[in-house]
Amino acid sequence: MIEIQTKIHDQFSIEFKVGFSGTEGVKMDHFDVNSWIFIPNGLDINTQTYSKERFYADMKSNVRLLTPAFTLKQMVEGEETPILHVKRALEALLNESTPEHLDEFEFQLKLFASIFKSAIRNETANLNAEDVKQVLREFRQLLDSVDPSQEEILAKFGFADEFMSHQVEIRTMKVLKAINHSEQQKQRFNTLADMLIEEKEYKVSRGYSHTIPDDKVNNRKLLYRHSLLKKYIESALFLKVNTTQDGQAVKQISFSLAAGLAMMVYLLVTMPFQKYLGNYPSLIFFILVLFYILKDRIKELTRWLFAYQLKDKYYDNKTVVSIKNQQVGWLKEGMDFITDEKVPEEVMKLRDRTKLEADNKQLDEKIILYRKRVEIDNAVLRNQYNYEFKGINDIIRYHINYLTKKMDNPESSIDCLDEQRQVQTIKAERVYGLHFVMQFKWADQVEYKVFHVMANRNGIISINS
Repeated sequence: MIEIQTKIHDQFSIEFKVGFSGTEGVKMDHFDVNSWIFIPNGLDINTQTYSKERFYADMKSNVRLLTPAFTLKQMVEGEETPILHVKRALEALLNESTPEHLDEFEFQLKLFASIFKSAIRNETANLNAEDVKQVLREFRQLLDSVDPSQEEILAKFGFADEFMSHQVEIRTMKVLKAINHSEQQKQRFNTLADMLIEEKEYKVSRGYSHTIPDDKVNNRKLLYRHSLLKKYIESALFLKVNTTQDGQAVKQISFSLAAGLAMMVYLLVTMPFQKYLGNYPSLIFFILVLFYILKDRIKELTRWLFAYQLKDKYYDNKTVVSIKNQQVGWLKEGMDFITDEKVPEEVMKLRDRTKLEADNKQLDEKIILYRKRVEIDNAVLRNQYNYEFKGINDIIRYHINYLTKKMDNPESSIDCLDEQRQVQTIKAERVYGLHFVMQFKWADQVEYKVFHVMANRNGIISINS
């Protein structure tokens, strides 16, 4: 199964969070994601101005485990709960303080905090203060067994605790902002607001970062610390990756064959001239030079033909994904410029060009095909860290800074008559459309998603699907 979430990550980057979930009972799963990116002709994006290297510099990818799915209640109630894994890791560390036990405890803390973030996010719409308090209470009770002198354990616990407290604030504020102030909702608003106040008092008592209205320095430090905490906690889910060029051995062999074929043609053609024109050394010299030049062109043409034939089978890059030096899968990616004729009919329908766009040859779009193939070893992935990890997330951020360089001024003036028949000058945003048509294939399933991105020189304005 493949799922995708898309959002504006920042002013100049789009985030595609693609989740690949393995099939239970199947050892190996394969997935394909094909993305057709339609770029306005006026941005001067083509094979000469936008190389593969430039594209991959703009298309950044991070691979991480799918967060195990638990509700807030399931985190602390039942058998083999996340809180139980943290308790066991802490007990083992307190009984025998070794680097291995410390690493395991730290990992379980990070994973618990990550699961909490996912659980509270999923329950935002129906957030229950008692469920949140129960998780925090049982987690914080673990401190009772830690001696104040064990500073390293307390520090690592504090990082996870502060991160979770911050998640409570984020999600609760979203709910409070959405609640209407009717009598029916008043009690819920007050209950959640009380929890927020209690949580802030707890932060202050623990020395955790917290908001202080009108204190710019504090709030700047707050954002910076939250960013560090997020990276620290989520590092538990990120996988070890090793990226190389795909099919290098086959490509080198094919290029060697191309060179050999060109030399064979050169010898077969030039030998008769040397035999019959031996008395004309100057003529032979010029003929040999001419055929040497042709041989070089034949080699390059043959190399191109080999590369073209290999293009669909091999990709540009291959990234091997590992846990504890044990391979759990790989991702391959390839990028090429293509023409309208090579775009599947279904994709062109989903692009849905307007009549004006289709008929105006000056508006011909440049099309990039970005291919990705993924293999997951479910047998290895589902037996890690006492959790059943069901797949991986490929978090892709496409940076459009380079695409905006040739965009016109972001605003333009338009003259019109107002209701009093007076000439009025108004400002209008000038935008460019980037269109993404994505095809997802797994098992016998095929799905399509379309995303329309509006942007100008100042950055991304909107994403619509």
